[in-house]
Amino acid sequence: MLSGSLLLSFAIRFEPSTICGKISHFDIGFGSWLLLHCGAIGLVGLYRPILRYAGPELVWLVCQGVLIGSGGFIVLDWLFNTILLPRSIAVMAPIFGLLSLVSLRLSIRWLIRIHLLGVPQQERRAVAIYGAGTAGIQLYESLQHQHNYQAKIFVDDDPTLQGRQLRGLPVHSLGDLAGFCESLDLHFIFLALPSVTHQRRREILEQLRPLHLGVKILPTLDQLLDGKDSFSALQEIQIADLLGRDEISPDSSLMQKDVRSKTVLLTGAGGSIGSELCREILGLQPSKLILLEQHEHALYQLERELSPQFSATELLPCLGSVLETTRLAKLMKEHQVQTVYHAAAYKHVPLVEMNPLEGFRNNVLGTQSLLEACQAHQPESFVLISTDKAVRPTNLMGASKRMAELVVQDANSRWPECHWTIVRFGNVLESSGSVIPLFREQLQLGQPLTVTHPEVTRYFMSIGEAVRLVIQAGAIAKGGEVFLLDMGQPIRIIDLARQMIELSGLIPDRDVPIQFTGLRPGEKLYEELLIEPEHALPTVHPRIFRSQEPCTESAVLEIELDLLKKAIAEQDLEGALAVMRRLVPEYGPLDQSQSLQEKPILNPSQQPPLMN
Repeated sequence: MLSGSLLLSFAIRFEPSTICGKISHFDIGFGSWLLLHCGAIGLVGLYRPILRYAGPELVWLVCQGVLIGSGGFIVLDWLFNTILLPRSIAVMAPIFGLLSLVSLRLSIRWLIRIHLLGVPQQERRAVAIYGAGTAGIQLYESLQHQHNYQAKIFVDDDPTLQGRQLRGLPVHSLGDLAGFCESLDLHFIFLALPSVTHQRRREILEQLRPLHLGVKILPTLDQLLDGKDSFSALQEIQIADLLGRDEISPDSSLMQKDVRSKTVLLTGAGGSIGSELCREILGLQPSKLILLEQHEHALYQLERELSPQFSATELLPCLGSVLETTRLAKLMKEHQVQTVYHAAAYKHVPLVEMNPLEGFRNNVLGTQSLLEACQAHQPESFVLISTDKAVRPTNLMGASKRMAELVVQDANSRWPECHWTIVRFGNVLESSGSVIPLFREQLQLGQPLTVTHPEVTRYFMSIGEAVRLVIQAGAIAKGGEVFLLDMGQPIRIIDLARQMIELSGLIPDRDVPIQFTGLRPGEKLYEELLIEPEHALPTVHPRIFRSQEPCTESAVLEIELDLLKKAIAEQDLEGALAVMRRLVPEYGPLDQSQSLQEKPILNPSQQPPLMN
C-alpha cells in the first residue's frame, strides 16, 4: 500500500510516460521513503491489534506511523542537503498512504466481522442500551465486536442527553421507548446502570415489563476491571433486583467479633447456606475453619473451591454427621472450637413430610447431639440457623426446627457461659430446591411454570445478605434470643413467575403458560417470622430484630427427647408425632379450605418501633 501510494503521487505529479524515468532518478529517495515508513509502522505496533476487535486506535496507530516516517524522511533529506523526493510527492505520498492503510484494515475488519462470521448485518438482533454514561458507551463498543446483537438506540433518564446522538445512535427517554420497539424491531434491552440502587432498578424493570423485551444487566464496573468486556459481563435478570430493597452494608466490628482469629466449626458446610457461610467466614480470616458435612461430593467440591483462595486460614474438611456425639466432642476439644454455626438440617418440606422420622432424627436429635458435644468444651458462641416455617408450623419440617430451637433455648439455661443463639429467616434466593432455579430451568426448557397456588406468598432474601446477617446476629447475642431477619415485603409467587417470563421477552399465558399444581402437604400460603409479633424488639442492627420465645422446662424436655429417641429407634411414627405435638402444641396441618382467609403476620420491619 505504501509503494502504491508513492507511485500514485508520482503519477499525479509527473506525466505518466515519464514516471519510470523519474522513479529511477529519485531511486534513493524512493527507497528511503519506503524503508522509513515501513520501519515506523512496525515500530508503533500497527500489526499487533486483532483486526476484528480494533477500534479508533487503529487510525491513531496509522497516523503515528506515517508521521514518524515522514518526520524521519525530512530529517534525512536535511542531513544529505539534497532533494531525495520532490516536495509535492513528499506531501501527497503520506496522505495517500494514510488513507490506503486505514481503508484496507477497515475493509478487512468488516469482512471478518460480517461475512466470515456468517451473520449478515440485517440478521443481528436489535437491542436498546439503557444508560448513556461511561458504562453504556463501553457496552456499545463491546457490542460492535459481537455478531449476534446490534445496538439501535440509547435510553437515559437525563433530560440533557435526550434528543441528542451518542456514537451515531439517538438517545431517548424510557417513556419514548415503547414507540421504537416495533419500528426498530427491538428484542432486548441491556441495562448499563452499574451504580443504580435496587429500588430504582426495580422501578425500571416494572416499567419495562409491558414492552416484553428480554432484559440483561451489566452488574458492576469492577467486573470490567477484572478483565471482562462489557458484553461478557452482562447477566440475566437477578431476582434480587426485583425485591426493590438495597442491602445495608455489614458492620465490620460485628462481622469480625466471633470469627476473626478464632476457630470456627460449621455444620452442614456443603449446603446452600453452609457453603455461602464458609465463603463469608473465610473472608473474615479465622485461624481455623472446620467444615462438617456428611455428603462426600459436596465437601470435596467445597474444599476444592476454597483451599486455593484462602490459604491464610487452616481449612479442615470433616466427613461426618451431627449425630456422632463422640466424634463431635473430640473435634471440639482437640481444636478448641470457639464459635459454632449449626446449618445442618433437612429442609425440604415434602421430603420431610414423607420421611418424618429421619427429619426428627437429623433436625432434633442432631442438634441435641451437637449440644452434648459442646459440654466437653463449651464454645463462646453457638448459632442455630432456623426457619420461618418453625412459627406455628403446619408441616413436620417446621415442627422439627421448632423442637431444635427448644433444645438450644434449654442449653442457654443450663450453660449461660456460652451465647446460645437462634436466627430465623425465610426463603433464600438461589438456594437448592428454591422456586427461582426451578422457574429458570422451566423457561430454558420451554416448559410451563408451575406454581402451587395463586395466592401463595413468600419472604425472600439474597443468600449473601442472609449469611452476613446471621454472622452479625450471633455477635449481637447475649444468650437465648431468637433473632429475626428483616425479609422485606412478602412476594406472591405467581407475580414472581410472571415477572420472570416478561423479563425474558415473553408473554405470560401466551408464550409461557402458568400451571397451578396445588399446595403440597404441609405447605402454607403465608410464612410467618414470629410466634408473638408484639415481642419483636429492635437491636443495634436495623435489619435484625430479637424475640424472647417461650421455652420448655429442662426436665420435661429431657424426658420428651428420650421418648423421641426411643420412638425413632423403634420406627414408631405415632410415638414420635405424639412427642412433637406435646413440645410444639401450636403445630397443626393447614386446613386448605380456609387458607385463603389466612392473614400473614407483619414482618418485623412493619411493626411500630419498640423501645428496649
